[in-house]
Amino acid sequence: MQRWTVTAVAALAALAIGWLAPALADQNVTRHYYTELYRFPEGGFPLSATMDLTFREDGSLVGYYKPTDGGVRPVAGQLSGTRITLDIGGPDALHVNGTLADGKIGGRAFRSFGNQVYSFRGLPIPNDSTLPRVP
Repeated sequence: MQRWTVTAVAALAALAIGWLAPALADQNVTRHYYTELYRFPEGGFPLSATMDLTFREDGSLVGYYKPTDGGVRPVAGQLSGTRITLDIGGPDALHVNGTLADGKIGGRAFRSFGNQVYSFRGLPIPNDSTLPRVP
């Protein structure tokens, strides 16, 4: 009787792990960032925002960008190794090409229509932070 019980419990545990594993593998990770956008190369006063990004298992990114001057803009992108690309906003999207290292995003940004180039920096916001987040 005891041998059957141990075998049954082991079989049920294996089934449960097999059933839960795909659900755990499909989980997305959301990270929160404080971002700054500077004119390149001269610098100046930065345009700041908060950004929430969800990193998916397939390398795609989705989220929201909220400038301090108001509004919320959608974000879509891709992560391949340490290379990151982001499209922030609608028709005149801000395109970001950069790297993700030590949790920080750094790179160059430009608008679809126009020749202005920016430096882009995204710094992680700790989960327990009191900084505002994108709603």
